Amino acid sequence: MEQEKVLVLWANTSLGLLSHWWHANKQQPGRGTMGKTAIQNLPVLDVTALSQAQLDAALALFDSICGKALLPIHQIRQDAVRHELDSQFGRNVLGLPPGVVASDGPFGLLRMKLSQEPSILGSKGSSPSH
Repeated sequence: MEQEKVLVLWANTSLGLLSHWWHANKQQPGRGTMGKTAIQNLPVLDVTALSQAQLDAALALFDSICGKALLPIHQIRQDAVRHELDSQFGRNVLGLPPGVVASDGPFGLLRMKLSQEPSILGSKGSSPSH
């Protein structure tokens, strides 16, 4: 159960969503689907390689964030919960430097680009710029 919680967290980070988007079938605007065979080849975080300290940090993050609502992926740029998830998971689990997960760093850029991706945005209109 612990490893599943970590995978749930990772899948909801910007990196996890990027992985899903990259491998998903994008035949319908704003939607990406995956068949069973594609899921088998989806790159995911190897939670079995995490140290006990990384696992503990991820589980603490899961417990602190599991009751909070995430916005739909097309609103990823302004999703404060996802920002928190990216920051905490990146720093405390993956050991990334704070600048990488900062709002004005690479993770912020990734969220901005995902929010503007036509295959994610679909017919929902333009994404707010903040």
